[in-house]
Amino acid sequence: MDILNTLGVNVKAVIIQAVGFLILLFVLKKYLFGKISNMIKERSEGIKSIYAKIEDERAEAERLKSEFQKKLFDAEADATKRIQEAINEGNRISEGIIKHSHEAAEELMAKAREVIEQERKKAIAEIRDQVVTLSMLASSRIIQQSISSQTAEKLVDGVIEEIGELRVR
Repeated sequence: MDILNTLGVNVKAVIIQAVGFLILLFVLKKYLFGKISNMIKERSEGIKSIYAKIEDERAEAERLKSEFQKKLFDAEADATKRIQEAINEGNRISEGIIKHSHEAAEELMAKAREVIEQERKKAIAEIRDQVVTLSMLASSRIIQQSISSQTAEKLVDGVIEEIGELRVR
């Protein structure tokens, strides 16, 4: 102890200070460090719960994102399906219209052919009537006149020319 005294260290004061430090340390540990460590624990648990909550929200956001993408894909597929159905329906309707148009055109052509055939028969009947009339007229003229063979040939040629004129009309 003499050495400490020579160095100017008061042993009593060092012991009193050490005891005071230990008492202060015990008081701080009992009242202050416990509360501080509890606060630190609470804070770390709060941070952990916030991270867990953030992680849960991120997972929920990922789930919602994938669900949204699935719904978007389904909507696109449904839209494509509806567009294809509309195209098919349009094609079916256009084919029906074309078929109906062809049938109507065929009906008109058949009616036109019938009308043409009737007109042709009518024209042939008129020509026959005129030929009969002309033949009767020529016969009556030949009978009325005693004519020579040259005159008869002229009359027949005239009748033939008249028949030719009838065909031209």
